[in-house]
Amino acid sequence: MAAQFLTESITIGLLGGILGSAFGVLVVVVVAALRDWTPVLDPFLALGSPLAGALVGLLAGLYPSLRAARMEPVQALRSPS
Repeated sequence: MAAQFLTESITIGLLGGILGSAFGVLVVVVVAALRDWTPVLDPFLALGSPLAGALVGLLAGLYPSLRAARMEPVQALRSPS
């Protein structure tokens, strides 16, 4: 059960990192094109942000997934917290 929650939180973090990185690169390129500048991008940051997003998702989902794994599924669904 904990693996399912962790997989979901890592996937959401990874997708957030991918979308955020793509949006950031797009903004840099568009602004540079509009101002006739040369866009300067660090590929390690653009490629590393999905990994950072996945790590944040892992850390954010770790405690809730371990807590939910200790509960009965019906109890976890009924619990207000």
